[in-house]
Amino acid sequence: MVLGLTAAAGYKVDMLYWYIVCVIVQIVAFYLTKDKPALTLGVFGVLGVIAVLTGLMTKGDIAIYAFLSGGLACSIMWPCIFSLALGGLGKYQPQGAAFLVMMILGGALIPPLQGKLSDVMGIQPSFIVGVICFAYLAFYAWFAKKSLKAQGVDFD
Repeated sequence: MVLGLTAAAGYKVDMLYWYIVCVIVQIVAFYLTKDKPALTLGVFGVLGVIAVLTGLMTKGDIAIYAFLSGGLACSIMWPCIFSLALGGLGKYQPQGAAFLVMMILGGALIPPLQGKLSDVMGIQPSFIVGVICFAYLAFYAWFAKKSLKAQGVDFD
């Protein structure tokens, strides 16, 4: 719809048609994970790793679409992280939620780290930071599911 309206307004959008494929892949992945937070986080973590690695290993439009897809993978992750982090806390859930919101510090630490790396290595190679972050989130999904299952909490 956005592309159609933008095209109707007279702007050139043909460069964005391939991005539709990236969006469709992620929509399909979301529906296949069936609202299971650990599975969803794991799948989108792996999709993020694949997208950013693709962006690192290619150039031009493919790299652009790959990095954009990595950002798109992030859109679904926060609710999954929140659900998994608070599962099993019982009466301490309100405190856990407060600490979790305060710990969004990664958003303040990761960009300067990547910025410093981009000064040293170049912008494109600095995205290795994104690969590491996505890989950690995929690991966290697996670890949280295992840990919660041991406590008798199962989101599946």
